[in-house]
This record gives sequence, structure tokens and C-alpha cells, in this order.
Amino acid sequence: MKVRSWYGLTGEIEVENELWHLVKIGDVALHHPPLVNLILRRRLPREDRLRLSYLHEFGHFQTLPIALMHALFILCAGRRRQRSIIGRLKWLTVLAVAHEAVWELASEAYVIARDGAAYRETYRRTPNPLVTPFWVITSSLGIGLSWRLLQRRNER
Repeated sequence: MKVRSWYGLTGEIEVENELWHLVKIGDVALHHPPLVNLILRRRLPREDRLRLSYLHEFGHFQTLPIALMHALFILCAGRRRQRSIIGRLKWLTVLAVAHEAVWELASEAYVIARDGAAYRETYRRTPNPLVTPFWVITSSLGIGLSWRLLQRRNER
């Protein structure tokens, strides 16, 4: 499906395959396993699973500016001088995990904002015990690790 974000970015999203999703912007195609969708859409009827998965992927398009601002903020504000390659790799790993968690949270928040009552009704009909842990763990990783990166900067 061809999509256009609120800020003008155009691309394509394909969620028909349950094992791989495609997000394409221009000539850049990102085939990826839908890990968050597999967790959150577990046991949902096919129609609901596809609707919410599509909205989640479109949420990544819509929240890209937030994700980029977060990445730049923690990259600039949390940067510290590491002397060892191991130290640099640890820092980059923490930064990547924090960034991914924040972007997944933003994308799923977009789904809730866009789907509203239908989102709640879908999970009321087909409860998924992994939804609450997703929000708790992902929030902890995104906010907690971002905060830690910033605190390390202030400690120096």
C-alpha cells in the first residue's frame, strides 16, 4: 500500500506476509521481521492483526521526526569520550536499544490514537497478556536507557 506521512514522506508498506514486512522509501527497501507485531498481535483474528500491523508500520512513517529527534538528542547530549572499542560498542548498543524502544512506543501510540475504541475492543475480544509487558518493558528500555545516557554525560 502506498502511503504519505503528515510531513510529506511517501513510501510503501506491505504487511500481508506474517513473517516479513516491507517498508520502502524511494529505492530503499527494508524487509524486516515484524517482532513487535508478532508479540502484540498474537492470537488476533487475521483481519484485526493485519489492520493493527499496517497501522503500526504506518506509525513508524508518521513518527519518524520524533524518532530522529530522540536519536539526535541522545547522540549529542549523551555522547561521551570512550577510550576503548568495547566502551564505544557498549555505548552504541545502549543508544540503539533506547532509540528502537522509543520508536516502537511512538509507533504503537500512533496505532492507539488512530484506531481508538476499535483498538480497545479488539483486545477486549481477544486478550493478549503480552500487551502490558510490552508497554512496561519498552518504556523502561526507551526512557530508562535514554535517561542513563544523559546521566552519564552529567557525571563527567
